[in-house]
Amino acid sequence: MKSLLRGAAIAVVGFSLAGLAVAATYAKQDRATLRALDKITGRSTDIVVKVGEPVVFGSLSIDLKRCFQTPPEEVPESAAFLRISSTRPVAEEQLESSAAGDREAAATLALAENPVVFSGWMYASSPGLSALEHPVYDIWVIRCTAPAPVKLPDRVIVPLGDEPLVDDMPAGVAETDEAPVIEDVPAGPEPID
Repeated sequence: MKSLLRGAAIAVVGFSLAGLAVAATYAKQDRATLRALDKITGRSTDIVVKVGEPVVFGSLSIDLKRCFQTPPEEVPESAAFLRISSTRPVAEEQLESSAAGDREAAATLALAENPVVFSGWMYASSPGLSALEHPVYDIWVIRCTAPAPVKLPDRVIVPLGDEPLVDDMPAGVAETDEAPVIEDVPAGPEPID
């Protein structure tokens, strides 16, 4: 009975510690860095997407709805809600795929909206958990970021010439005045032999 209670207590403590580790604090960010792979050419490209500003990659339109990032002192994790749709109408894709396609059916399909190929959350630490299923492209989240801080202009250095600037001299001091000589300054301590 004692070992059963001890085991239950250890399990409760373990689950509570695991729960604390999972409870991460996320900060809302306004942009995300995504990595896009063209499976045909094998090229990968990093894309920076801002919330509410869709970006076109190949035949896909990527729209970032939300992005959250954990603070630096916690386990790194980024979560982004993406809506990815095809920029090419369904009719064009079907027409190209079948050589003997029905033109009338293709014209009817061309009136349809561009299909949404992915809509959901993507996590940087688990790209396979919720992935885009597309025959040509792969897209996954790298990180969510805040805008870069405003860069201040470089410091302006004014070269000094022979003539002093107007504000260089303190009030009441002329250019020809010499620096004051202080005569009543006591000497420092004498060295000890």
